[in-house]
Amino acid sequence: MGKIDNANCILDVKDLKILGELDNDSRQSNSKIGKKVGLSKEVVKYRIDSLIKRGIIVKFQTIINYFKLGIIKFKLYLRFRNIDKNKLEGIAEYFYKHKKTEWVALTTGEWDLISGFLVNNINEFDDEVQTVLDKLSNHLQDKAVTATLYLAHQSHKFIHKKKQNALSKIVYHTTKDFQEKVNAFDMALLRILTNNARLQVTEIAKLLKTTPRVIAHRMKSLERKKIILGYRVHLNPKAMNKIFCKAIIYLQHTTKEKLDNFVSYASSLPNAIWPQRVMGAWDFELDLELESYEHFQEVLAELKEKFPNVIRDYEFCIVSKEFKFDIFPMAYQIVKPK
Repeated sequence: MGKIDNANCILDVKDLKILGELDNDSRQSNSKIGKKVGLSKEVVKYRIDSLIKRGIIVKFQTIINYFKLGIIKFKLYLRFRNIDKNKLEGIAEYFYKHKKTEWVALTTGEWDLISGFLVNNINEFDDEVQTVLDKLSNHLQDKAVTATLYLAHQSHKFIHKKKQNALSKIVYHTTKDFQEKVNAFDMALLRILTNNARLQVTEIAKLLKTTPRVIAHRMKSLERKKIILGYRVHLNPKAMNKIFCKAIIYLQHTTKEKLDNFVSYASSLPNAIWPQRVMGAWDFELDLELESYEHFQEVLAELKEKFPNVIRDYEFCIVSKEFKFDIFPMAYQIVKPK
């Protein structure tokens, strides 16, 4: 692998190796990463700080299986009429500030804005959305809603030199996961970790007014229960000369075997990052990081050609601006563990 080079981004081999290690496990220490990539811990820290300042690294994220917490994910898709850029960004800011949204983005294509909500039940989502739609009624042209059934959080494959193994894909979905009991302290811990997965145990202990030993024990427990699924790095595709594409796919009535084959194939595509099985306006969503719109069209055409008896139709969106990415946007209460 050489380097990624454009007007806004120059990444050499060492940068890519560091990003690859952070994508595998963003809680690794600078020393551990340094040994793997052949740099001192001081140089690793300098390079990571530089990647943050240049807008390539957005955040260090802890992947939470919110289904195990009894939380459901819905997405709201909106298309507007008679609205300018400033007004649209103002609406996106409104969604950004909403306490139940975990992802907010402006898009081009079939939809203008997409927002993901994390809620405890469908009635709660209905209440939240109805309030939002009432505020936007003068500008709203169309809307669609989906509920997530299956989600695979995958690595950014283009930064990895070697082919990633099965550990690079983190799968979580509603149908096979049982809800776990989690107290307020663990919820506070999860909230802190999702804000910054690289915080040291000693730093987290100070925030939660407890000991590092307690924090380490609680983290191990959450990992063992598969509530914490891993630690990754969230990157800015634009800063790496990529575009963030979303394929919206309508499926035909077909056998479970054919459906499973399609989901497995789509999830294994080199540039796929978030394959999602959904229920609602359509059936499947595939998020990809690609070099160009033309490449996106090629991927969609290939899928349609390979699975003509599975895919009925598809639409697309290109993410033009991400306003929010917060896997665990719930407010938390800091309490002493029992």
